[in-house]
Amino acid sequence: MTTTQQNLNSPPRHGPTPLGQPETIKLILERSQRPTRTVPIRRAFLQREVSKSGSKSPGALAELVRRSAKRPLDLYLLLSAVTSGGDFSVTEWSTTWARSVGIFDETAGTAAVSRAWKVLKELNLITRARGEGGKSTITKLHEDGSGRPYTSPGEGTGDPYFQLPYEYWDKEWHNTLSLPGKAMLLIASNQRKLKFTLPQERMSDWYGVSADTAGKGIRELMKHGILVQVGDEWFATLRTRSGRGTRPVYSLWPPFTPRALGEPTTEKEAGTEVSSGVGPKE
Repeated sequence: MTTTQQNLNSPPRHGPTPLGQPETIKLILERSQRPTRTVPIRRAFLQREVSKSGSKSPGALAELVRRSAKRPLDLYLLLSAVTSGGDFSVTEWSTTWARSVGIFDETAGTAAVSRAWKVLKELNLITRARGEGGKSTITKLHEDGSGRPYTSPGEGTGDPYFQLPYEYWDKEWHNTLSLPGKAMLLIASNQRKLKFTLPQERMSDWYGVSADTAGKGIRELMKHGILVQVGDEWFATLRTRSGRGTRPVYSLWPPFTPRALGEPTTEKEAGTEVSSGVGPKE
């Protein structure tokens, strides 16, 4: 790491010491006052409907991955945690957001946060306005990128959504995981099943994520014990002489296991075979 990089990503040694990244994120999450300590995220962020017949196309996540926009995704997820009611907006200094992504140089941090908000604004995920005292007011819009006002998915909308637990930040997975790992964590969470498949060859059609990126993300999640292979399933295919192929069946391990679904077990632990799995929604 160069001296310049160290200065950008470390609190300065002289003058008042700014709050660190973990402490900043903790305060941001506490102000959300979510009793469940989870963030609801609509499926539309990953995969949106494009017709009344129910056909779907990749959502905003695909564009963030395509742009290698790790920082905008980090800020978007944290923004989603704190904007929990009212007009779904938050007014805060850019330096606060910069510390949340580990940048402590005021000039560099302000510029980096501004660029990240610009990306999210271009995707119609937020609006940005001047706030009081030199702060900015960021208002969250609907996850489908339509520019519609945001509404809570739990208020009778019928929109499918999943939950991202606060342990994502508590255990510093936001720093540990790469962009492919984060994308596949969201896609796996979107299955809302205890056991599911993640066919890499279909990720591009379903979520706009290449098979290579999906593979990298899956391997990373498995390396860290977030995603566990719990068995295999047979499926019909013309790519084999028998017309049958196998693919892995996965589970998300706590704390990312969907709540109210019980504890995941592997095939060996359960002593049973895995039945037909459920892949991403078409």
